[in-house]
Parts: sequence; structure tokens; C-alpha cells
Amino acid sequence: MPKRKFGRHDEMLSVVGLGGHTLHMSGSKEEARKIALDAISKGVNFFDNAWDYHRGKAEETMGFALEGHRDEVFLMTKVCTHNKPLPEGGKEGAMKMLEDSLRRLKTDHLDLWMIHMVNSEEQLERAYGPGGVLEALDQAKKDGKVRYTGFTGHTDPKAHVSILEKGYPFDAILMPVSGLGSLSSRAFEREVMPICVEKNVAVLGMKGFGGSKRPQLHGKINVEEIVRYSLCYPQVTSHCVGIDKIEYIDPLIAAASKTPMTVAEREAFVARLKANDGESYAVYLKDPHHIDGGDQGHGPYFAV
Repeated sequence: MPKRKFGRHDEMLSVVGLGGHTLHMSGSKEEARKIALDAISKGVNFFDNAWDYHRGKAEETMGFALEGHRDEVFLMTKVCTHNKPLPEGGKEGAMKMLEDSLRRLKTDHLDLWMIHMVNSEEQLERAYGPGGVLEALDQAKKDGKVRYTGFTGHTDPKAHVSILEKGYPFDAILMPVSGLGSLSSRAFEREVMPICVEKNVAVLGMKGFGGSKRPQLHGKINVEEIVRYSLCYPQVTSHCVGIDKIEYIDPLIAAASKTPMTVAEREAFVARLKANDGESYAVYLKDPHHIDGGDQGHGPYFAV
């Protein structure tokens, strides 16, 4: 399993990671544990989650799945204050969420704690304001409960640019990086990645398959193309993929072992998709109801 440096830090992450939203959908905690341990045995060390996935059940599932193996993984979850007014939508609520996440995940610390879904200037201003969630990030690091911090966003690259330019020293961001061009990923790649390079912020990719719509079943794209496309960008540390069946681990590992696309290959690939109406399929993927799920239970669930 190839690994890449985590931005300006010495941590090395597997170039693909497992998403907790989909892991929970494997049918049982026991099956989720089999998937997680198989992935770990094959070199995957990055695991993603969020406080509100499946109303907290996704973190509980991952905590069960990783029990006894916590020290073998780089564990990330997200604080979900974005749609809450202060004080619950700021430091106060975030610190409560952190304690929930640690309990569910059966750990005393997170490797990476991210602000979930920063998609507007209003959310950004609230985060940076007095009593905002950024104060919780600082407190959590001071308390030794969080090692690194970051933020995510799904739809508005301008919000990503703004939050980075305001100066908080984030360690990482999670953003759409998609061969399909889903969820404004082309704009994210064009506008946000150069700032991440400048600030040495690690990029974690998501929505390669458009957020659980399985376009590979429609002949649009396959797992190897998703991974090779995302990793063409050297600033992408890891690409997060949702898997709910153990038999999908090996195709993911095989894709990760391939050489990333060259710039020329990437451009030719995008041109091929446009010629075959792939970009219009990506417009379908922009439905906000499918940002973190939807269309569940039909075929291979390479989701994120």
C-alpha cells in the first residue's frame, strides 16, 4: 500500500482510506470489523467518520471495529456544529460532541478532528467569531485529545478559500476530488488546491464516485480510474472511499497500487467523460440529498 506524507507533518497515510458512513452499512458491527481488519492487514491506515453519521451509530460501529487496533490507524472524525446557532454551534457544543465521539470510538484521542461541511460565509464567520468552533479545536489540542485539525466542505470552493485565507493553521482539508467532476470538484481542484500547496495543508479527497451513486455500474468510471485520477494530484494525501462489503477491499487495494494518472492522462480522461456525457451525469450527482449517502443498497458501494 503506497503512503503519502500528511501535509507539513511526518505522518504517513495510506493513499486510500475507509469512510465510516458506509462501513456502518455493512450489516452488522461484526461484519464492519472484518472489513476494517482486512483493510488494515493490507496497509490501509486512514479511517474517517463524523459525529452525526447515522445519528452517532457510525462512530459506535467503527469503535467496535477498531477495538484492539486503535494504534494501527490514523483516526479522523468531524464535529458537526455547522447548522447550529451559538453556543451549541460553537465551542460549547463542539466540546460536548468531542466527548461523544471519543466515547463512541473507544479512544482517548483523535488523530484528526475536522469541522464538518463549511459551505457558506455565514458558517465561516461563526467559526472564527467569539465562542466559535475554532476555540474548541484549540482547547482540544491543548487538552491532548486531538493531534491535528481541519475542515471539510462539499459544495462551495469559495468558502474553502476564505477559511484558509483567514489564517487559522489547519493541518488538513477534506474536499471533493472526482474524476466525474461531481459536487463542483473541478473548481475545488482548480481554486483550493494551490492554496493548500502554498500553506502546506494536506488534502484528503472524497466524492470520487459522486457520493454513493455508483457510476461505475453505468459504465462511466471504475475504482481504478477514481483512485488514479485523485492521486494524480501530489498534494492529495489520501482518497476516502466508502465500502460496505469485504470483497471490495481487494479492488481498492489494487487500484491504490497503480501509478497515478499523468496530467496528460487526466486531461484525456476528463475529455473522454465529457464526450460521453459524463459531465451531465455529474450534474445529477450534485443533488444535495446525496452528499452523504442515498441510493443505498444497490450493488457495489464505492461511495465517497
